[in-house]
Amino acid sequence: MRITMHLTYTTPDAHEAIEQTVEAFGTSLAQDGEREARFEKISELAFRFGVAHPLLPASGKGRASYHRDSDTFFAEAYIKYDAWIDDRWAERVDAVMWGAQTALAAVHKTRLTSEERSTLGRLIEAGAERLKVCPPDRLLSLKPVYAFEDEVGRRVSVSFQMRGYLPAAPGGRVRVLQPSEVAAYSAQQGEWVRTIPTIKLHKLCDGQLHYREAWVDGESVVEHSGTCGDRGLVSQNPAAGQVRQRKLISAIAANAKADGFRVIPKSRLAGLLVSKEIEGMGTQDDLSRRHALEDFLNEVTGWLGLGQCDGGSIGSGSMEAFCLVVDYEIAAKTIARELAVSKFSDFVVSRVS
Repeated sequence: MRITMHLTYTTPDAHEAIEQTVEAFGTSLAQDGEREARFEKISELAFRFGVAHPLLPASGKGRASYHRDSDTFFAEAYIKYDAWIDDRWAERVDAVMWGAQTALAAVHKTRLTSEERSTLGRLIEAGAERLKVCPPDRLLSLKPVYAFEDEVGRRVSVSFQMRGYLPAAPGGRVRVLQPSEVAAYSAQQGEWVRTIPTIKLHKLCDGQLHYREAWVDGESVVEHSGTCGDRGLVSQNPAAGQVRQRKLISAIAANAKADGFRVIPKSRLAGLLVSKEIEGMGTQDDLSRRHALEDFLNEVTGWLGLGQCDGGSIGSGSMEAFCLVVDYEIAAKTIARELAVSKFSDFVVSRVS
């Protein structure tokens, strides 16, 4: 069994500490898998993890997708941030084990035999028990988070790494949060942050797919509209306070829906892969470049009304980023065009099955 495991979506404050455990678990699981028979219906099972950071939305369910070109099945799940707050290696190993079990449960029944699924479950549990009693010489720790607050202490934005210049809102401050404080702070700020909706609506008109979006940015509500594949128009509407912001976004959504715009369900989004071949598992420079690619694709998909970047992976001779897009043909053509005039011109676009 060819099995790989990587941390593909996280934040700079958590990456090093959590990757330490994921890499150790992945190495152990890969070695155990080599002693088993090859998969019958796929060449490789690739576990990919994100981190359920208290300050970011995350799903508790696993996801899975098949990449036909490499005959690889990707099984994805989030692992819990709080397992790394204290220096308890066994808790960290358990968190990765639970993430692997969640991801395994999402693998389609048509891709694994019942015997293979049972074997994988056994290997995951056995590997975790063995790894728990072999901690590394030095456990890496989570890093602080920097919260930007306004004059009344509401969070305006966050940074997951220290930079040379940390802008704060007028009259506000930058608050340094230690890992043990992050969850409580998120809960305290949650009502203000989570109750302001973001809308993303689409409409097919005269053969063209149009988008209309709105979100909160500080003390304003931003409207963004156009044809999928172009940058569209942006307008910023002053809106101080939660009540005013909610009313304004609700009004924008109502007007858009009256004009025929609708939400595209996640189940109808298409998978798009941006990838290139690399040597083996890749280098640290390759990893940095993949992170930069994800940032680039977030900008492109967001500002061109195409969808969003949904993480990436590296290893086994390739690195790639995954996107969920509203229309594959439009997104593929547009993203290929943007890649060609960027520092990522050596990447290619393909469909995720």
